[in-house]
Amino acid sequence: MDAAALNMTTEIRGHGFFLFVHLPRARADRKLIDALEAIGAPLENVHDVDGYPTEHASRRGRLQYLRAETPVTEWDLPDTGMTGANILVRLEGRTRDPLVAYEREVRALVERRGGSVHARAGINKERTYTSYAMTQFAYAPALPPRPGAACPLGVVTPQNKTPEWWAMDWMRRESFFLPRYDDRGKIIAQGHALASAAGIPCITRRLVHHPDGYGLGTGYDFIGYFEFAEADASVFREVMAGLRNRAQNPEWSYVREGPEWWGRRVATAEELWA
Repeated sequence: MDAAALNMTTEIRGHGFFLFVHLPRARADRKLIDALEAIGAPLENVHDVDGYPTEHASRRGRLQYLRAETPVTEWDLPDTGMTGANILVRLEGRTRDPLVAYEREVRALVERRGGSVHARAGINKERTYTSYAMTQFAYAPALPPRPGAACPLGVVTPQNKTPEWWAMDWMRRESFFLPRYDDRGKIIAQGHALASAAGIPCITRRLVHHPDGYGLGTGYDFIGYFEFAEADASVFREVMAGLRNRAQNPEWSYVREGPEWWGRRVATAEELWA
């Protein structure tokens, strides 16, 4: 469905690409590593950047290398392009052109060595279900992007919403993000906001949307990306467990998840196969 028909924002603020690479260490020769560094040079490597991107960096395009960290957890939607990947290159930028150019060159390098690249892409938008009060609760105290040394773990969580979700009117959909109360004012379900509250101060989060709309049956409606410190890995797991608890977060009854891919942020292409 079209975003405007769903009463959701339509303004595109940027683009996000996730390049899941399948290439064993034995095929990662010196020429490949040098070529990856060369084609990545026009983009800003965010590994050592502390804070939000500058306008110049956003227009230039940005990248982060990640090396697969743990076995992938599979949920409702199989995706072998993600589950088999030992490398992820995450790209973001104001425009698509530098990201598309980078993807094209990486794909040629990897496929020449018998590997494969599986791209998952989306667009950045303004938040739709966010009042001023929710902004103060969930976003004003949120952890800004941190360098890889401070937040070395990155996790990708793609998902689709069910047709029943998209058939709801926007007010009903928005209500799922808030707690539910009984007649005496007691909370009987946390909703998305409270279920994920523990992660606000310690997990950096980003979200991209399907570029063509929602509920289309191709790709993912949303792809979430999160970064955090080693010490906060347990917080992330607790937050995801809380969101998946359908009694406390009824929204998840309408969620179908792709694989949960964990990676370790690294500064250079060579470290991807270290």
